[in-house]
Amino acid sequence: METWPEQRVLIVTVNADTGERRAFDRNSGIDLVDAVIASTASFGWPPTLFQGQHYVDGGFYSTDSADLATGFDRVMILALQRPPGVPSISLVSLDAAVNTLRSGGGAQVEVIHPDEDTLAALASAGGVMNPAISAPAARAGRLHGGRIISERISSFWR
Repeated sequence: METWPEQRVLIVTVNADTGERRAFDRNSGIDLVDAVIASTASFGWPPTLFQGQHYVDGGFYSTDSADLATGFDRVMILALQRPPGVPSISLVSLDAAVNTLRSGGGAQVEVIHPDEDTLAALASAGGVMNPAISAPAARAGRLHGGRIISERISSFWR
């Protein structure tokens, strides 16, 4: 898909020069592909130039951008977990964002992390930064979702 979908989608980046977060959407004037490329620019991948500014992976600001859901009554967050021993490079932690959502707006928040089978699939493909991860990650995530749909996801949205 090379065009932005009709429903609202935010692709989060960080201005490489100022450190400010920017969430691109269909009204930002950036092509969808360029927004995705910017959101994945990290160590070893060049920033994306848009309107004279360089943009990199939004994970430098927050690995989940959960705080962008402020104002919603229910928020479900799908979040990876940092491997043991790997320091955080984000400015805003998941815990801080969840606390803000719950206390500031009274939102019901459900956080879903990959299960052990999904983590094993990610590790076997060389980790989350390996482009070959997409197929094994999709299969593992689909299986994980099927296992928790009735116990956590369905009841959350009722």
